[in-house]
Amino acid sequence: MDKIQTHFFETLDAMEKQNSCFLTADLTAPDFCIELSYSRKDFVKDIKDILNKLPLPEHNTVTKPFCFVIDNNCFNGCPCPNDNGNAAINECVKNFVLHNKISIKNNPELSACIESISRALPEFLSLIGKIQHPTHDYTVDVHTLKVLQEVMTDKRYQTLPQSDRRVLQMAILLHDLTKKEGEIDKTHPECSATAAEEILKRFDIAQNLKDMIVLIIRQHDWLERYNKGLTHPEEFARLLKDGNNFLIECIFAKADLKAVQRSGFFYGKFKDVLTQGEREISFLINKGLYVA
Repeated sequence: MDKIQTHFFETLDAMEKQNSCFLTADLTAPDFCIELSYSRKDFVKDIKDILNKLPLPEHNTVTKPFCFVIDNNCFNGCPCPNDNGNAAINECVKNFVLHNKISIKNNPELSACIESISRALPEFLSLIGKIQHPTHDYTVDVHTLKVLQEVMTDKRYQTLPQSDRRVLQMAILLHDLTKKEGEIDKTHPECSATAAEEILKRFDIAQNLKDMIVLIIRQHDWLERYNKGLTHPEEFARLLKDGNNFLIECIFAKADLKAVQRSGFFYGKFKDVLTQGEREISFLINKGLYVA
């Protein structure tokens, strides 16, 4: 395992410790944000300046080799350097992905933690400052960290074996990776799982853990589908029957709900449905009453 990955996993282990800089940080503060030396806004402006010199039909064609698209003032995707693409765009992408610096006001220790995450997962940089649809109070990066914080303080998480905690950590960091900026995006669980599958090829962890991470991401919207009757409880039981998979999803779902709004209203609205879903699907798993 290379030094970047080793430091990344050591950072995650330190973040989950009681009274760590991460668990004691007030991520709900209205002024909490992660700042980039080369901001998302400046990156979009520079890319648009380049694209404006080209015919409109060529815009997406030119950015596609770099794994992102620009739509008005938004960019979606995870920029990736490509020396075979447009040289000016490649320079911007390298500055954004490879040479960017993270800072959090008055919290250099937490800044170093997030820097470690972004070195191992440069895709995380594409979430920083990314606006969600109006139901959400947080940008995607802060929401992601808030989910991780809520999970790490959950007593059930603390009883999981280290391998399952690692699965949950990684799934959280990657779960909203492809979420579209400023809109409701029902495709993001599947698309983020697909993206995670490719990203995890870089990581020196067991294949069964990689498969678990992808599964957890793909099914992380299980509560919404359960609540709306879009997927039968028996199907969730079949998909998540192995090991602690369903417990992991329940811990994840609770944290995900809590990380939507500062007021806690969103979690309050759905916590009874979460309890009902946990009981029903756990019963089906324990009794083996699921579709083969």
